[in-house]
Amino acid sequence: MKHFIPAAAGAIAMALAAVSGGRALGQEFPAKPIRVISGWAPGGPTDVVARIIFNDLAKKLGQSIVVDTRPGAGGTIGSTQAAAADPDGYTLLYGTATVATMPDLYNRPDLIPDKAFEAISCTVKVPLALLVGSDFPARTAQEFVQLVKANPGKYFQGSSGGGSPDHLAGVLFAKELGLRYTHVPYKGNAGALTDLIAGNISFMFAGALQAAKPMIEAGKVRALAVSTAKRSAVLPDVPTVSETVAKGFDIGTWQVLMAPKGTPKAIIDRINGAMNEVLADPKIQQTLIERQGAETMGGSPQQCTAFVNGEHRRWSELIRANHLTAE
Repeated sequence: MKHFIPAAAGAIAMALAAVSGGRALGQEFPAKPIRVISGWAPGGPTDVVARIIFNDLAKKLGQSIVVDTRPGAGGTIGSTQAAAADPDGYTLLYGTATVATMPDLYNRPDLIPDKAFEAISCTVKVPLALLVGSDFPARTAQEFVQLVKANPGKYFQGSSGGGSPDHLAGVLFAKELGLRYTHVPYKGNAGALTDLIAGNISFMFAGALQAAKPMIEAGKVRALAVSTAKRSAVLPDVPTVSETVAKGFDIGTWQVLMAPKGTPKAIIDRINGAMNEVLADPKIQQTLIERQGAETMGGSPQQCTAFVNGEHRRWSELIRANHLTAE
């Protein structure tokens, strides 16, 4: 005797099976160690944050997490490898704000965030500090803008590299305030900071706040403003750009955990839930601030996806309008 299930009932049964299967998948995951690819060198700011949060995330998930550094080409090497991995949750990407800029700077449409990856968790955001040398005439952000505007092309912005978040912050800052200055790229934040102290460049938007803080306290450089919407816990007495010269200005470097496109939602949700527990831990929050000036973000995968896609749209427009490339 044959039994026929009405179409509607069959659809409901299939949906329930899918839900229960997804829950089971999320509950079973992970069954083996997880590899997280980072496109940045060991010991750098991204690597430091990664090791702080992944040490605790491994405990929450009950499996070891191996951070595999694959530096080079502005993060594209690591991103390419992660995007090509099996979408099973066992190979992830720990990316930075360059996730939103590399598709246009390096002409890599295959790495557009919402085409190549599933966002799991936006982890931390780090303000940039507008720094000038100790002998620079301006002592406030307002005086800085007036001085640079009155002397177009005279001053030099140092950055950690062409197309880096701090370089692009300077491009956007100039666009919004009608400034013109010359960009000088370095191979990393340290070289730019050294030359700022020596007086070889005029200013920079520094992302490594903890590296700059001793120089600020020693009077070797001055912090005129921070780039994010709210003040930094590392430099609480330094006003924001938004408070002083450009209302609504909000830029910072950020970090994000992502999975290859097609990774099951149950796995994404499982990792996201554990990550949110890590980021909500007051001890972790304090350690991140003390070590890197990093403030936790957290939230759902959907919120992180919206944030990353919004950043990609914003920077794509700026990069194209200014004809910027990684070269």
